[in-house]
Amino acid sequence: MHNVKEELAATLRVIRQLKGARYEAISGAISPKHLSMIERGDAQPTLPTLLKLSESLGISVLTLLALCLAVRDQKLPDMEIEQAHHELGELAALGALEIIKANLPDGALTKRARGTKADAERVSAVQALKQQGKTQAEAARELGLPTSTVHRYWTKS
Repeated sequence: MHNVKEELAATLRVIRQLKGARYEAISGAISPKHLSMIERGDAQPTLPTLLKLSESLGISVLTLLALCLAVRDQKLPDMEIEQAHHELGELAALGALEIIKANLPDGALTKRARGTKADAERVSAVQALKQQGKTQAEAARELGLPTSTVHRYWTKS
């Protein structure tokens, strides 16, 4: 079983050592204590933290991730990059970049509706059983729905 935290820890530690970067040199990105915890595998950095770390080390975050994934997958880093390049091509053909940009007008993420839309058939089935005088538990059993879903549909007018 792979331990991504430890693979990332080893990758970061080696890159930092090869670059001759001391903890203090990276302190603008994150605290020395946090870096130490990451390099010991005791903490898992967020993507913004990885971006700061890779920038402070003078490498692309993609390079950092390719090395880490190469260790995990027992492949060459170039193979990881090649796979990513192929996947990027597929997503580009689907218009991913344009759709992502459309979700970030003026740099702010657009809001989306919460949860999933209610199934009109299910809502009407629950309402019909409610009109027949059934309880929510009976409606849930009869329709094979979770009681929480029945309750949500029960209160719809």
